Order: sequence, then C-alpha cells, then structure tokens
Amino acid sequence: MKKIKGSLSKPEPSALVAISALSLCALLPLRVYQVTSLIEPETGFFKETNFTIPLFYGIGAAVIFLLMVLSFLNSKANRARNVFATSKSLGIVAAVTAMTIIFNAVNSFSAFTVINSKYSAFEHGVYTSYLTKSGAAPLALEALFAVLTAFFFIIYAISCFKKSSVLSSCKIISAAPAIWAICRIVYRFLEKISFVNISDLLLELIMTVFMIMFFIAFAQIVTNVSPQSVAWRLFGCGLPAAITAFIVSVPRIFLMVIGHSELIVNGYGFEPCDLALAVFIPLFLYQTTTVKAKENN
Repeated sequence: MKKIKGSLSKPEPSALVAISALSLCALLPLRVYQVTSLIEPETGFFKETNFTIPLFYGIGAAVIFLLMVLSFLNSKANRARNVFATSKSLGIVAAVTAMTIIFNAVNSFSAFTVINSKYSAFEHGVYTSYLTKSGAAPLALEALFAVLTAFFFIIYAISCFKKSSVLSSCKIISAAPAIWAICRIVYRFLEKISFVNISDLLLELIMTVFMIMFFIAFAQIVTNVSPQSVAWRLFGCGLPAAITAFIVSVPRIFLMVIGHSELIVNGYGFEPCDLALAVFIPLFLYQTTTVKAKENN
C-alpha cells in the first residue's frame, strides 16, 4: 500500500507519458467516431448527441487535470536535466517540425493574401481596421513568427546533433514559438465563422493554450532563465498539448486516408505542424528527463 501511494505522489516521468498514451487509446477512437458520424462538416455542430460526447470530454478533462497535478507534485523529477544532450532522433524530429512549421507559414501567408485581395476602401473603410477585423493581421504575424519558430527549431535540431548550447544566447528568438501560437489563437477568435464550429474550435483552443504555456517553459529551459520555476510545466502543459494535438490531427488524417475529406469541418484542415509537435513534445520529455535520469543514476 505504501508503494502504491508513493508511486502516485511521486510518479516517474515515464509514468506520465504512459498515462498520456493510454488516454489516447480511449480518446482517439471516440473522436474518430464523432467526426465520421456525429459532426456536420458545414457548421461543426454535433448533428446528434449520444453518450460518446460527455464521455470524450469527461475523460479528456480528467486526464489533463491528472497530468497537471502529478507534474506539479513531482516537479523535481520531471525536470529536463540536459536539453542539449546529443540525440539524433530528437534532432531529426525537431528538423521535421521546423519544416512543417514553414508549411504553416506558407499557408498563413496564402490565406492573408486572399483576405487582403478582397479589400475595398469603399466597402470596408480604413485598411488597417479591415486587416484587424478580418483576421488578416494575425495571419500575417502568424506567418512571420512561424518562420522565426522554424528557425528556432532548426537551431535546436543542430544542438541535438552537435551537443551545442547556442540557444542559451538566443533568448529573443526563443520567444517566437509562444508568440506564433498566440497569433494562431487570436486568428481563431477573430475569424467569424469559427465561433459556430464549437467542436473543432474548442479542441484547437485547448491545444493552442497548452502549447503556449509549454513553449514559454521550453524557452526558459533552453535559455536557462529560471528553469526550476517552470520545470513542472514541461509535463503539466506539454503532455496535454501533445494529447490534444493528436486528437485534432489524427481524425483528419483518417478522413483523408479513407477518402472522406469532405467530412473535415470547413476551415479546420489538417496542419502537419500540429502532428509534428505532438511527436516532438513527448520525445523531448523522454530524451531530456527519463533517459538522462537513468544515465545519471
């Protein structure tokens, strides 16, 4: 009994990753069923309700709460011991993540040009006001900071291969990922049609909020700015971000694979960067906490 109690109060980092993996085994099938059978692609509303909806959100909320609490209780163990350790696998995933973020930058800029081309002084009035209200301004900023974020991940990927701590002197650019995620969430709030897409919008907002908090902690860790005070957020915010990113991305990939892309909610297409980050975050946590902890013991 004491052993069980101790394991709950001070869970190993690998245990938190295992909890996340098990939760996905339950959440992903539920979400795939919902996107294929319950959600209207035109509006994003649930066209009918059944037990899977409260079950899905109940499990998701419970898992996120559990991960945050356990991470906070064991913040000392869940600490990145060497974020610049040589790791080819982590370096490769970081490089792939950078490429997918560049893809996001291209998509954001393309969307910006489409909105910008629809501007008419007679119809829309002041140009700057139009850019803000239409969501074009945050799209442009999203594209800009996506490029900077990709550059940040490229530097980190190089650090993984060369065991270099050059990022410790790149405190300004380390803020780019968090600002990029903020721009993404601002655009969703300004996009008028997005507010009726309750199901996908809610999941994307949850995902992006946790990514913002993870990116802030990640930036402080790699630049060595009060790393102890944010250590628990690596798991407490990183794993929920990864879980929701998987839940957002995998069902959309599934719909494309089975030839039913028309069921994807309008305006909520598959973003490769979300799936890449869903892989990068757990791998980063495993490589810099679990593996190094074993080596140091």
